Amino acid sequence: MSNSKTDFNTITDDMMTSLRLAGDNFLTFFLAGLGMAALAILMIVAISIPLALAAAAIVFSMGPTFWADLGPGMMAFAIANPYLVVGLVALVALPVVGVLTTVVGAIYGISKEVVEDGETNAENAFSWVKRRFLAFAGAGIIQSLIVVGPIFLLSATISLALGGTVTGVYSVLLGVFAFVWVFITEGLLSMMLPAVVDGNNPVEALRVSVKLGIDRFDRVFGIWTAYIVLFAAMAAPAFLVAYGVGFTPGPHVAISMVAVMAGGWTALAGLLLVAIVLPSMILARARVYAILTGKQLAAPKAPEVPIV
Repeated sequence: MSNSKTDFNTITDDMMTSLRLAGDNFLTFFLAGLGMAALAILMIVAISIPLALAAAAIVFSMGPTFWADLGPGMMAFAIANPYLVVGLVALVALPVVGVLTTVVGAIYGISKEVVEDGETNAENAFSWVKRRFLAFAGAGIIQSLIVVGPIFLLSATISLALGGTVTGVYSVLLGVFAFVWVFITEGLLSMMLPAVVDGNNPVEALRVSVKLGIDRFDRVFGIWTAYIVLFAAMAAPAFLVAYGVGFTPGPHVAISMVAVMAGGWTALAGLLLVAIVLPSMILARARVYAILTGKQLAAPKAPEVPIV
């Protein structure tokens, strides 16, 4: 394991190098992302068909009065207990999480190739799905249970203790706990998929990831925090507009230049997020994992010099 010192410059270099690699391999990651998205849709449809048939059977077996009474009641419960509902939906959606983790894991696979071999191609993503399908899915389900499970259990406990409604200071405290818990657990588990790509089974990958997160807290949480800050900076203009900075009330809603610029930035930031930032975060995690586990990194490509 690498014991090199980590400082601000190290984290900056991790991020800038990963952003550069994402830009250099933009087309590869774009095509791989399209292929994985199509594969995920096909797998989700395959999972949904039997569920849809079962739901249809239930719907037709109940009378219209039952559904008329159920709808408003469910809506009121969801409004009063948002954390509980989110947690319940997340747990029910575990098979979908497994599918999505499988295709995301494939992107980690080609990221490993970029970091360690210096090159890859979009088709390799499908080979990673074939080779590590069950391991990726298992890792995704384990990670979801660890991240979402305690939030759901705490939400359910508070909701039951308060008679079904979480409001006021309890809601605020629950939100703070959820943010802190997700930050810590996602940081500790950020090396889990790179470990699966490296050949570990999901349980062993969990152990490796947590150990790296604790032993090299500065490096692992440093890059995780850096990307959270980047995400927040990219989203800031949209939040400013959402709180009314760019709108003037009146008979005709006047859209100020601030709102126009913020809207344009939001659209641009969304494209950059999908095309460059998210791939670079995966590359950063693959690169940090390779460094911390003593892997040999690919030599940087020399810039092409045009022949005059």
